[in-house]
Order: sequence, then C-alpha cells, then structure tokens
Amino acid sequence: MTKKREKILVGTLGGIRRGIEKETIRTTPKGALAKTLHPRTLGSALTHPFITTDFAEAQLELITPAYTNKNQMFDCLSSLHHFVAGALPKNELLWAGSLPPVLPADRDITSAQYGSSHSARMKMRYRQGLANRYGKRMQTISGIHYNFSLPEVFWQAMHAHEKSERSLADYVSEKYFHLIRNVMRHGWVIPFLFGASPALDKSYLEGREHQLEPMGDHSFYLPWATSLRLSSLGYTNSEQSKYPINYDDKMAYLKGVSALLAMPSEKYRHLNDNQQLNTAILQLENELYGSVRPKVVNAELRPLEAMCRHGVEYVELRTVDNNPYLPLGLSEAQSDFLDLFLTHCALAPSPSLTREEQLMIQQRVELVTTMGRKPDIMLPTVDGDVSLVELGDALLGAMDDVAALFDSGFNTQAYSLSLSLEKQKLSDMSLTPSAMMLADMTANDIGYRELVQRLSEGHMLTHSAYPVSAETVGQLNDLVTKSLNQQAELEHVQELSFSTFLTKKTAITCDC
Repeated sequence: MTKKREKILVGTLGGIRRGIEKETIRTTPKGALAKTLHPRTLGSALTHPFITTDFAEAQLELITPAYTNKNQMFDCLSSLHHFVAGALPKNELLWAGSLPPVLPADRDITSAQYGSSHSARMKMRYRQGLANRYGKRMQTISGIHYNFSLPEVFWQAMHAHEKSERSLADYVSEKYFHLIRNVMRHGWVIPFLFGASPALDKSYLEGREHQLEPMGDHSFYLPWATSLRLSSLGYTNSEQSKYPINYDDKMAYLKGVSALLAMPSEKYRHLNDNQQLNTAILQLENELYGSVRPKVVNAELRPLEAMCRHGVEYVELRTVDNNPYLPLGLSEAQSDFLDLFLTHCALAPSPSLTREEQLMIQQRVELVTTMGRKPDIMLPTVDGDVSLVELGDALLGAMDDVAALFDSGFNTQAYSLSLSLEKQKLSDMSLTPSAMMLADMTANDIGYRELVQRLSEGHMLTHSAYPVSAETVGQLNDLVTKSLNQQAELEHVQELSFSTFLTKKTAITCDC
C-alpha cells in the first residue's frame, strides 16, 4: 500500500459503516421449533424495519441500521434482543445456533405469514417457491449477514488519486466488485475461524443421504468440520451453480443475474403458478446464493434495477455462523476482524475470476467447512495445493498493515489484538468455535440440541437483563404500532389486481 493510500484510509476510517442482520429461531423449552405465530407484540413482520421474519414463521430476523459507531451498532442489536425476549410467548427461547433445532415434518414447518396485501402475498408466494425448490429444512438454517461499506469520502479521494475517468458511481461499483472477488478467494478463512456448526440434530437430515457420523442418539457430526451450514449439506443451490456469475464488474454481474431471472428451469417447470413466483432459475435476486453480495439501498426499485441505475453502495458478507457461545452470535472483536478482512480485500490486488478458479474456490470451501481442522490439511490454489495453516498465515500476515492503520485511525489496539487472536487459531485449532462445541458435547456427553438449548437459556437471561433506556423502549413500541398500522393500510388500499402487481414488481426493465 502506498503512503498516499495509507493517508487516505486513515483519514476516512471514521466513516466506515457496518450493520448486522441476524437470523434466529424461536423454540420451545425442549428445543423444538415454535409453532406459535409471529408475536403481534413485535409488530408487523411485513413492515417493521428492524424486527421481521426470514423463511419460517418462527424464524426471526433482527436488523440494525448501518452505523459508523460500532458501539451503537452492538447496543442496537442488544436492545433488539432485549425487546424481543420480553415480547415472546412464555417459555419461548431464541435458538443460539445456526443449524436448526428439532424440526418437525416438512409439512409442519410454517412458512412466514405477512397478511393479505399484494406485497405480503408476493413474499409468501416466493417462500412457497423456496419450499418447493429446496425443501423447508434447508431454509430454517440461520446465520449473520455483515453489511459493510467504505465511506464516500474515501472513494472520492481514491477516485481523484487514481485519476479515474469513470464516473464516481461506476468507480465505486468497480472497486466493490474488486473487493467481492477477493472475499470469494480468501473467504474460506471465515468458516475456519468462526464456523460454529460442526454438528446438527438428526431431524435436519430426514430424507437426505449423508456421510456424517452419529454422536449419541440425536446428533450427527464430522470430526474436523467447521461449518456444515456452509457445506453442501447446508444452504446451497446446485441448480444455479451450473450458471456461474461473472464478477468482473457491475454490468457483467447484472447481465448474469438478469439471465438467471429470465431463464426457465426444467427442474421447476412442474410447479404451478401458486407454488412459486415463476419458473426461472431465480424467482428473485435474493434467491442467488453466495458468500458475498453487492447491495444498494432503494425502496422504490427492484434491486437489479436500482444497482443498474445507482451502482453498488455496500457489500453483504453472508458466511458468518451464529456463535452459540455468544449472546448476540458474534462479538466486537470478531467485528473488528471482519472490518480488517473486508478492507484488506478492497485494497489487495484482485484479478478477474476464471470459471476454473471459481470451481476451485467451491472445492476449497467444501474442504474447509467439512474437514478444515484436520491436521496438515491441504487446500487447492491457483499455484497448487498449499497447507491451510500456511495459506492462513500468509493471509492474516498480509492484514498486519491494515490493522496498524485501523489502530492508528481509531487510537486503539483493538484491531491488532483481534488479528492476533485469530492468528492463534491457526496454531491451536482447539480455540475455534467448532472445536469448542464438539469438545463440550463430548466432555458432557450431550448432543447438539442439548448443548445449544443450554446456551440459549443462558443467553435469554442476558437479553432480559440488558439495560435499555425508557426512550429506546418507547421508540421500539412506537415502531410496533406504526408497522401494524402500515400493514393495515397496505391491506386496505390495493388498486391493482394481484397478477398485475406481480408482473410490475418482477419486470426486468433495466438495460443490462
């Protein structure tokens, strides 16, 4: 990194924005999926900006705004947990793990309900399509999405420094795809360091072939696994993986996504109009699975068109497991590391991704998620196989300079410390969350459901005791009322037919 770039980065670090989207399951005292409806005391899942549902009716999603102040972000996430804990039906818990609790038969897993408005029906039809395409079990997997953006003043300074002839918006989009390519290349390190799903409840495997090993009466695991959530047994889509997306730049990406939104799939042709939104490989942009996504904020336009017109505004890292040992699922030190990792990916060289390299990346991630802690494991690279430890040491070592800049910019040692803590896991893999979980299960002779249930019970006490100001509680209560009123208004005013509404909302109008 040149001295000029260092100066630009340090001078603009305070403008970095990050936000968190955390998925979690409401469960019974016995660790089973809750059958109750989304509590009305939490507001409308359709219109509440911070408390909603993901795929299942029992699957909450807690969303923080994007903050430049990290303490405010974690305070917001803690306050949301506190508010939810106080509003849940008696004896319900928030499941602390990424892989689901005890699941009933697929037919008894209720997809999220949003009311009778056109927008609600569209969301429910989309989820019906997900259920029919991939099964409901996979959709109950939960995780943390880490939203991250570098400040506009940083991009302005870099744009001027590099004397780019592109518009600022196009330049920023180009640099975010630069970042995304590197996240894909180096992202294996996230499940290795933070993966917390080496085991699962046997109910998840109903009807599926697998090579997991039994542990007790109710659990299956792999001895060296880090994140089964991110493995081929977890949240994956083999159909869309046949059509790799080009991440060279914004237009190449949009062209690829548009093609999948328009291309009928033979695999889904047998489903009728009431069972999915359409027969395309992707019903909507959100169905595109991946470790990282380019994102843009726009409530009026569909994501594809908004990105076409306005460019990329931030990235969403999607590979963070809920750590069941942490009340919020992740820690501030982990957030510090993610900031360093994503910034490093933005600054390090990032050549185009070939189809061959993308296939190699998939293979590498599968190895790390299923056997990443195996001693002397080798990982494929463009230069041949390299040991995981050697590859990890090189990657984290290359982040030292960025950590020093962050420490300087924020007048702290927290970033270097977070990097140092993660380096230790490469030399002592028992420090990883995945290893800790299996060690606890073995030492206490308990299964996955018992371990996560115990941890969830403890976290509920933490959530309930978290100090939240009367002002914050008042604001959250106001949002409950406001969201319920907004849903009622949407259901009352429906000028178009649902079919016309659906056609309008799913039309691809941007020229990609």
